[in-house]
Amino acid sequence: MDRSQQRHRQCLLVCGCLMLLGLLWRTTAALGESANLMRAPKDVSPTHQLSPAPSEASLPALVFDRMLHFYQHVISQVDGARSNMYPTGSAYARQVFKKHGALLGIVLTTERLLHEGNEWQIAPRIRKYGVWRIHDPVQANDWWWHGPDWVYTPSSRRVRRR
Repeated sequence: MDRSQQRHRQCLLVCGCLMLLGLLWRTTAALGESANLMRAPKDVSPTHQLSPAPSEASLPALVFDRMLHFYQHVISQVDGARSNMYPTGSAYARQVFKKHGALLGIVLTTERLLHEGNEWQIAPRIRKYGVWRIHDPVQANDWWWHGPDWVYTPSSRRVRRR
């Protein structure tokens, strides 16, 4: 067997593997969406959708926004939704990066991830996409911005503490 035939076989093998991986990707994504109750349904339009990052944002904020976008649309689709918070950790991070920039976004996202384990004790619960979730928006964590006596009050009266 000469070199050109060997290269041709290697190319066919690589293309076949890529096609198989693509097929598996689509199949597991479809199965994961139907079986995971934590994931929001695709046909329901969200009440609040993040707009693309503004062009006047800092370069680090845009980089983090793109990384979070990649995580939400590629990694999370395969890994599955696991957060019982609303908004989820990645959606919260994108909102905080958009609102406060890269440096403060990292600090607030880290703080959110650290207190996510016991947030159910103090935050209100809401029913979102048929699942009870813990409501912890960016506005609820802006106490440092407004002063020590500021208290977050949700706009909806249907939010209940538990």
